[in-house]
Amino acid sequence: MSCFAIYRSVLPALLLAGSPFLAPAQTISSSAPGSAVTTGIVGVTITQTARLNVLNLQAVIPGVAAVMCPATLEFYDDTGALLKELVVPNIPPATAASLVFKPPVPSTAVNARAQIRAVVFMPSTSVVNPGTASPPIAIMPVSFGCNVMPSLEIIDDSTGATHTLTTDLRSMSAYRLLPMPLTGR
Repeated sequence: MSCFAIYRSVLPALLLAGSPFLAPAQTISSSAPGSAVTTGIVGVTITQTARLNVLNLQAVIPGVAAVMCPATLEFYDDTGALLKELVVPNIPPATAASLVFKPPVPSTAVNARAQIRAVVFMPSTSVVNPGTASPPIAIMPVSFGCNVMPSLEIIDDSTGATHTLTTDLRSMSAYRLLPMPLTGR
């Protein structure tokens, strides 16, 4: 069977099946290459505060330069609208960064909840030669992200107690369609 015949038979099946490979990308405010994780949807009332924490798991090693660990912390509502964002240029080893979200006061609903989810985006970084070459020469062509542990907690404002805590975040796949030349039959 020729490549063209395979393309002709597989593409319609993918389109009809609603393949996740052809699904629109999930909302992430950054267009830089990297990886992202998200929580599920959680409800937050006006008497609660959501706090997204990100801990850099890289150990502090005396005499060894740490790899840069940038991250973007975001809150989205259940429609995919960005509610709040914090861009952190570098989270040093064994330290954390946090983003706090307080839902707006609802107009009339009693016990209304803001339905939100948290997203952590980690752009790819690469190792460069720290020598005197100008510009620095990449000694590793592969990009990677730093090793972080995110968590989301919902805090009761009146007591300060954590009501809900989750570290169950899921990877957000980035699907891309690549053009494939159709040659021959």
